Amino acid sequence: MIGISCPPLSLRPFSEVKEEILAHFKLWEIISEADHFFPDIKDEARQLLETTDIKMSVHASYSDVNIAAFDEGTRKYSIDVLRRTFAAASDLDIDVVTIHPGTVGAIQRWDRQRVVRLTRKSLEEISAHAAEYSTTIAFENMPDMRFAICKTASEMEEMLNGLDLKVCFDIGHAHTTGQLDEMMRLKPLFRNVHIHDNDGTRDEHLTLGEGSIDLEGVLRKLDGYEHDIIIESTSLESAVKSKVILEGLRG
Repeated sequence: MIGISCPPLSLRPFSEVKEEILAHFKLWEIISEADHFFPDIKDEARQLLETTDIKMSVHASYSDVNIAAFDEGTRKYSIDVLRRTFAAASDLDIDVVTIHPGTVGAIQRWDRQRVVRLTRKSLEEISAHAAEYSTTIAFENMPDMRFAICKTASEMEEMLNGLDLKVCFDIGHAHTTGQLDEMMRLKPLFRNVHIHDNDGTRDEHLTLGEGSIDLEGVLRKLDGYEHDIIIESTSLESAVKSKVILEGLRG
């Protein structure tokens, strides 16, 4: 199923945004940030699921959390936020929650390997409790940015080795790192796919067709993938345009 994920919408009331989503999409990846922090809107989400034919997934918080924080209290807090989100999603039988790796901040940039180690430590703690939730936890590959780790297929494989976690394959991110082909090694682990366009140098989240991604080629490589594809956009209007293009490409 094709869905939408639009971070700016999380800055508006859930009750207001839901009607706009329902007019165009049957699948909504809710960004668990700001006014849409999922544990806080769980009851509203439940009502929407029970009264409409909408399907939901969740993108866990990433702006106010860092599972690779050097301060142990902050790292533990970040994991707790994620666990609360997993529990809320699981209560509503939501299929998948997507999470980010740790972030390389102003101090972390001087010791990126510690960021990698702490991300792995946090993921081990998360994975140890994954069986408690009915929702699948999908770990997302990152774009070519200084704050990011887990940008290549090899880094993803090493980070997830032996853990009870799946992968959210972000096509736009992989385009910025030249990893579109390499990431396909992880296709058996894909449980979510994010799609958006860019020029190959920056994570722009453009409407499909406005960048340089070989969309037809990527979709051919995804043959056999049976889970959702989420259009990540900066506006509802862009997402609707991308949906039309994606439906045309998929036939």
